[in-house]
Amino acid sequence: MMTTVDAKPILRGERGPPPHFAGRKRELVVMHSRLDIVLREHEPAMEGALLLTGIPGIGKTHLTYHFAQQATEDRNVKTLAVDPVDLTSPEGMIRLVGRAMEAEDSFAKAAGIDDKVSGVRGGVGGLLSGGVTLDTHRPELAFSHLLRATKDLSAWQGRALVLVVDEVQSMDSRSADALLSLHTGRHQCPILTIVAGLQHSKSILSEHGVSRMEHLQLGLLSQDEAVEAVYRGLANLGVEVSEDTAKALADASMRFPQHVRGHVEAACIVNERYGAVDSPQALAEALDIGRQARERYYDGRVDAMGGEAYTLYPLVKHMDERAIENLPRSEVESIIGKGVADAAIQHGVLAQGEHGLLSFGMPSFHTYMARKAEEYEQAVGRTATPLVR
Repeated sequence: MMTTVDAKPILRGERGPPPHFAGRKRELVVMHSRLDIVLREHEPAMEGALLLTGIPGIGKTHLTYHFAQQATEDRNVKTLAVDPVDLTSPEGMIRLVGRAMEAEDSFAKAAGIDDKVSGVRGGVGGLLSGGVTLDTHRPELAFSHLLRATKDLSAWQGRALVLVVDEVQSMDSRSADALLSLHTGRHQCPILTIVAGLQHSKSILSEHGVSRMEHLQLGLLSQDEAVEAVYRGLANLGVEVSEDTAKALADASMRFPQHVRGHVEAACIVNERYGAVDSPQALAEALDIGRQARERYYDGRVDAMGGEAYTLYPLVKHMDERAIENLPRSEVESIIGKGVADAAIQHGVLAQGEHGLLSFGMPSFHTYMARKAEEYEQAVGRTATPLVR
């Protein structure tokens, strides 16, 4: 049976792009520079993929979406987003690339997977143009060869594809091999590969032999960028606020893009109720609604682990007793156990920073966890203690 994969939209967030995109100017310059190389050389720059990393909610998806939107409007560029596992389906991937380039039938025919050409329904054609025999047990080679067979198609002329591979922290060796073959340019097709994932994604890729990529690690917005995102975002939604109100909302967001978005939405709710946001009462209500949105976001982060939040409370208590915000992974595992630590990292509850130190990523998230730990202790009548000693 033929293996296929479904194309993913570039923007995978449920609420769509922010009402105003602010900041990330340096990152956008780098991304457009890489795209210039691809368009100029008609093939990817050697080891030319871009890696975007950061904690959940920091804006990786929205940055990628904004870049793709600019590239689509200003140049003849198409965009396709996939998950790491999709890379291991050569036939499915070539069909997706062809679909993105608006030439699915031509791509399938050139690659030898068209039913009329291969004569094998559901199978990768065993022979490509030039007499290259595919090793179907090596999907990374199969995908590279399939792409190379399309390099002379008119669909590529003057055009490029931005291929986004999301959630790369979940990548395995087979996906990594396909990625390596893809971004080294062996296929000679103009493709800019952008891979995005959590903070420890770089080390995951390195373990699988994928290195030398341009690494853009996203941090918080600057104060001016956060204020701009609030002020202009609200203006785009038809809500006028004073600069002082915009600054108060930006301060409450702690310059974290996810929380900036939450406070903009909170201001919209209050404006609908009162017709304005600038009064002390309206602003206080907007700040409270924004705080509740922040709590729900953190609730979701912990729930994504699929376990009970209390498994992390001993770690929070340990950190607070020593007045520190990060610890080496080995020490974290000694407190909560390796399984809990792995799950917390995988789902972005714990973030891995410089020198492999783990933290909750945001001071407000740490504060949230500390409060939950205290509430838990009061409810069960005992102190949260380390699971492993």
